[in-house]
Parts: sequence; C-alpha cells; structure tokens
Amino acid sequence: MNPQTPLPSGSGGAGGTSARPGDVQPPPAPLPSPPPDPVTAAGARPLRTTLFAALDHAVNAILLSAFALAGTIAVDVPVRIVGVALAFNMLFLGLIAGGATRRLRDPSLTALQVFAACGINLLVLWLAPQIAYMPLVNLFVLLSWGSLYFSQRTFFIAWAALTIVLGIALHAVGARVDIADETGIERWLFWVILALALGRFLAINAEVSRLRAGLQARNAELARMAGKLADLASRDDLTGLWNRREFMRLLRDQRKRAERQGSGFCVALLDADHFKQVNDRLGHQTGDAVLQELAHLFEASRRTTDSLARYGGEEFIILLDGDAAAATHALERIRRSVELHDWSRIAATLRVTISIGMAAWRPDEDVERVIGRADAALYRAKEEGRNRLCLEA
Repeated sequence: MNPQTPLPSGSGGAGGTSARPGDVQPPPAPLPSPPPDPVTAAGARPLRTTLFAALDHAVNAILLSAFALAGTIAVDVPVRIVGVALAFNMLFLGLIAGGATRRLRDPSLTALQVFAACGINLLVLWLAPQIAYMPLVNLFVLLSWGSLYFSQRTFFIAWAALTIVLGIALHAVGARVDIADETGIERWLFWVILALALGRFLAINAEVSRLRAGLQARNAELARMAGKLADLASRDDLTGLWNRREFMRLLRDQRKRAERQGSGFCVALLDADHFKQVNDRLGHQTGDAVLQELAHLFEASRRTTDSLARYGGEEFIILLDGDAAAATHALERIRRSVELHDWSRIAATLRVTISIGMAAWRPDEDVERVIGRADAALYRAKEEGRNRLCLEA
C-alpha cells in the first residue's frame, strides 16, 4: 500500500503547517532555476582559461629567459615569444572582459586560446629547436587541458591539425632538433620543465575534480527538481491531495498486490452534501475554502495506510487497506469529524456534512468496476438522506 504522504507546503491548497484551515491558498511558488552547467555556462569560467594561459606563458617566458642567459638559445627568442603571447592574451582578455563572447557557446574561447598556445609553442620549436623537448611537452599539457572542454569533433580537429603542423615543423628544423643537456644549468632547466609539466597535469586533475563535483551537484539538484515536478504533477492544485490520475495508479498497484498476496482492500467515494448551495449562497471562494478544509479533516482522520485523493469537483476518493469492517470504522470516523467540525470560521451559518459510498474489492475485479460499485453506494447514501455511510448492496 502506498500511504498518502503529508500535504506539501505551498502546493496549492491543503499542505503546510503554516496554512490556516479554510484559507484559500496562493498558487504554488515557481520552481527554482536549475544551477548553471559547470562546464558550459556563461560566467562559470570566462576569465579562468585566460588566466591559466597568461600564467603558462609567464612560466615559459622565464624558462626561455633562463636558457637565453645560459647561452643555449638566442636572446631575442624569449622577447619574440613574450611579444606574441602578450598580444594574444590582451586580445582574448579584451574580448571576454568586454562581453563580446558572452553569447557564444564557449564564452571563454577555450578552443581558440588552446590553438593560440599551441601555435606559440610551435614558434618556440622553430626559433629554438635545441630545446625541442620544452614545446613538445607543453603541447601535451595544452591538449590535456583542452580535452576537458572540447567536443569530440573539436578535439579530433585539433589533434589532426597539430599532427600535420608538428610534422611540417620537425621536418623544417631537421637536424637542429636537440635536447640541450650539456651544461649543469641546461640539465637543471630540463628537470624544471619536467617538474612543471607534472605540476600542470596536477592542476588539470584538480580542474577535473572541480568539474566532477560541479556536475554531481547539478545532477543532484536536477534530480531534486524532477522529484518535485513529479510530485506537483500528481497533486491536486487546490487541496494538495493526490489527483485522480495518481490515485488510479495507486489503485492499480494495490490491485496487483492484493492479487499476488491474497489480501483485500476497499474504495470509498466521499461527497460534500449540498455543495452547490454553498457556491451559490456564499461564492466560489468560500466553496474552495470548504474543499480545502475537508481535505485537512480527511487527512487528519484517515489511517496512515490509506491513500486519499480529490476525485473531481466536491468528490473525494479514498483507498482503504484491509477488510470492509475496518474500512467502515475508519470512514465513519471521517464522517463524524466533518459533522462535528466548527465551520463558522469560514462562514457564520455554514454547516457541512458528507455522504460516503464504499465497496470492497472482489478477486479478479478491475478497478473501474469497484469504483462504480462505490459510486452506486454513494448514490444510495444521498437518496437515504445524506450525511451517512452506505456500503455496496
């Protein structure tokens, strides 16, 4: 049995401990917007990539300057590389900070920045082939960083283009490609390059962890919102009870369990007596307040194993676990709670009663038929004077 859950707060009627009985509840609050995608949302990392690139260029400039001071490469190499890197960084920074990329799918221009950094390292390979290991190691780092954000198509294009250009560059520099390790300072710089490459891979791993945590948080929030949407879709807007569609699902599930376990259950229809007169004399807003108050009373009086729904108009329906005797006792308690309730808070002269028709499920009977028998019992309760419980004939 799926018991009725507590009425949700702010679900359009009966739910919530802060609601005053009989008050017409405001419409449900809108669902919160989903959290921004930690990978692609604009604003999540617009300057992060540029900052990483600037830091990477600065480290490379220091290393190139050290090689130049050691006499391994020409002095003008770090000057040229710094000039090109600075030009690219200022261009990307201006575009991103100025908002020109805000509407793009990738506001950080990650692909362009990775391509630019690869081009700068190929320029290092061309100008200083004697330290070829430095730009080659950097290319692996750059592609690893880009793989966090590239689509499969972009990554394939980057790999293919870089492979072709790198082959051309290596062919062009020919025998000048070397690993400068003749002096102590060159070997020390070689070690520094490898250590920094490992550090960059650790930074990439940290970025992967950050993205994974963001995606997990987003997925959890989306799951929560999906659950809330599913609950709202199964609730009656006015009373917060299950709606008719959800009740029919619960009823069919209960029928399957009863057939499998050999147990029984009952279905009852509850109808507010002379409800049309309430609407005609006191207005539809008062009628809504009466329906909400009835929902509160039914919720307070029903058993926790029973499922309650608004069936339509002033009619409610309840699925009762167990045999007819226990169900009759539970329904009579509900009827008495309505009859004895003080309705003057809604309207001074208001008095509300309900009529109930109940039917016990029979083996191999479909759910529509048992509801039909409960409806026939409700009709008899009306014919016999209302404010009563009638069982199936």
